[in-house]
Amino acid sequence: MTSHKFVYDKYKLPFSKKLGENLDGQIKRINNKRASMILIDGAVGTGKTTLANHIVNYYNNKSGLPNIKLDIKEHPQIALGGKEFIGCFRECNKYKLPVVIYDEGGDFSRRGAITQFNAMINRLFETYRGFRIIVIICLPNFNVLDNLLFENNIPRMLIHITDRTNKYGSFQVYSLSQMNWIRYWADKLPKGAKHKCYSNVMPNFYGQFLNLPPKQEKQLDKLSTYGKKHVLQNAEISLKGLKSYEDLAKACNRSELWVRLELKKMKIKFKTRVGRKQYFDKDIIDTLYSRLDEIKENDTRGRPKQ
Repeated sequence: MTSHKFVYDKYKLPFSKKLGENLDGQIKRINNKRASMILIDGAVGTGKTTLANHIVNYYNNKSGLPNIKLDIKEHPQIALGGKEFIGCFRECNKYKLPVVIYDEGGDFSRRGAITQFNAMINRLFETYRGFRIIVIICLPNFNVLDNLLFENNIPRMLIHITDRTNKYGSFQVYSLSQMNWIRYWADKLPKGAKHKCYSNVMPNFYGQFLNLPPKQEKQLDKLSTYGKKHVLQNAEISLKGLKSYEDLAKACNRSELWVRLELKKMKIKFKTRVGRKQYFDKDIIDTLYSRLDEIKENDTRGRPKQ
């Protein structure tokens, strides 16, 4: 096998034939209006999103559709974080696309993000019972998922990526029953040994996947970088405690227009710009509170408002 090959010659697939056979089983499941979720987990850089893209292309081609669209402005089958996921899901439902990817992409670094994600996924499957869309979720460790999903038998397959070279990635596949055993061991093992929960359970089968063709790989890298850029921007805003006009208005219980006018009067300029938004130091809130106290005092004295 050489690095320029993107399908296995024997069966013309970018991944092991056994995986293709099991993916076909999920088609039968959704055709019977039963929920199907495929989980892909593994360490950073092991190719989770690459494999997910292979799977989407496999399902699209079986439905007579083109490969996954990876344009920055339009990528209905791959959601870069929770904010995009529901919108992408609706697009897939509207245009009869068979599968959608949720790529965690750094989402879970935010406090409370895992709880919010689980609530969103549970609500999705409660609301769209019987929809014919396979959901692929890429995340570092599938154990962050809510118990309710497993109790409702929604995750059907875990693809745990174990290694990645410059030619191919290696994975182990577990059924729902095996996933529950992995979760059992993850709970029993001490903190420093929780990663051994996978090796304590025999996978249903092993396999490998190849790289994406250069054009798709370049598009995916560009899209992933774009998505992670926004995650980093949000992290910077949170870390530094920066406040937008909207944040300041909420803190003061005033309109954004009032905040803008008062800051202009005081000749206070924004500290930084992230994307299209302007942000101020959190200390500006105290300055605006002082201004509110001043206005209140003037009103009490019967003076006209400034």
